[in-house]
Amino acid sequence: MTRASGLVRIAIAVAFLLTATFLTQQSTALAATTTVDVGDIWFCDETFEGGLCETTIAVGDTVVWDFDGAIQPHTTTACGASCDSPTASPRWDSGLINDGTTFQYTFNAPGTYLYYCQVHPTLQRGSIVVRGNGAVGDANCNGAVDSIDAALILQLTAGLVGSLPCQQNADVNGNGSVDSIDAALVLQFTAGLLPNLPS
Repeated sequence: MTRASGLVRIAIAVAFLLTATFLTQQSTALAATTTVDVGDIWFCDETFEGGLCETTIAVGDTVVWDFDGAIQPHTTTACGASCDSPTASPRWDSGLINDGTTFQYTFNAPGTYLYYCQVHPTLQRGSIVVRGNGAVGDANCNGAVDSIDAALILQLTAGLVGSLPCQQNADVNGNGSVDSIDAALVLQFTAGLLPNLPS
């Protein structure tokens, strides 16, 4: 090995380490914390009493449930597939909190996570929508928004596929459903007709 090739290898190794450090710092910096207020028989705020508090975050973000506003004891407990028939082994469970403290959970995978209060199971419910590593419109979570995402969205709406790898990213206009309008917005964006997609 010549001295020049050895220096090139060292330079490549240093560049690799610097890039890895930068990407690690970027992913750490991008992680956020979102607080969900807990009150008596509601999550988010009292307008959600008897309803579903929906919170949207990104992969790697942490949700903190703040029980400071609650007089009664409550929990935040993952439901699994349905809060009407909760799982016996929830992804998270705060246990009974009645001292105004907080509970937090970090979401490392995209998806929609339903949760409820075990004390008020039919009146106090919420969902955490975790967007994948990709941006709004990135239905396959490959890091790019392109015509493939639009095609996948159309396949979903036509019933040709049952779900998308990052289905939570496919609701481009944020109206709560994935449909052909979302696909059209992605196509307009990829064609340069829209400067950006809603976030």
